[in-house]
Amino acid sequence: MTNRHQNLENRYKNIPGKIIALKNGDISLASDSEHELNDDDLLILQKQNEQTDFAPDSRLRWLKAATSDPDRAGDEMVIEGADTENFLRNPQFLWSHGQTDEPVHTLGKILKLVATPNALYALAEYADADVSELAEKIFQMDEAGYLPANSIGFNPTEWEPNEFGGNRFTKWELIEISKVELPCNPYAIDDGAPATKQLSLFEAANLF
Repeated sequence: MTNRHQNLENRYKNIPGKIIALKNGDISLASDSEHELNDDDLLILQKQNEQTDFAPDSRLRWLKAATSDPDRAGDEMVIEGADTENFLRNPQFLWSHGQTDEPVHTLGKILKLVATPNALYALAEYADADVSELAEKIFQMDEAGYLPANSIGFNPTEWEPNEFGGNRFTKWELIEISKVELPCNPYAIDDGAPATKQLSLFEAANLF
């Protein structure tokens, strides 16, 4: 672990769920926050609904993955600073950042990322029931509205202190996107509607 990452670990050690321990001894951070969509966001996202093919038995869900406003820890994510190159080689959609006793945490895969001026959205596809009992359980709870929260695991690469007592992450590598029960920010939630309704206002895309 680098000294800079050690400093981050010390800062966030008392914030539940913020630190994600990696098997190599390094850390990743969890980030999730709510942001009220502005007109630019709506213009960028509306077309995604038109371009997404939702079958009647679709297992697709649009997730609000990250936003640019301060979260509970006082941190801000600069959306345009995201590095998604490695993520797109292995677009993992996980359960709870892989931090449970489950032998496999993969719920499915991320099919598409959409960046707006203020947020990062992801189109997730849950694995079929005959492939993963865990994915089926989480999918059914998600569809029923019991698991609306999402979070990302990211590797911070450049950051600076901000006016909210946290850090402004200007460059960061996206590692994974998770469905979670209790995110760092309790407002990091989907609206509970099926994917076809979640994007009913969305237009045009800035895709990674």
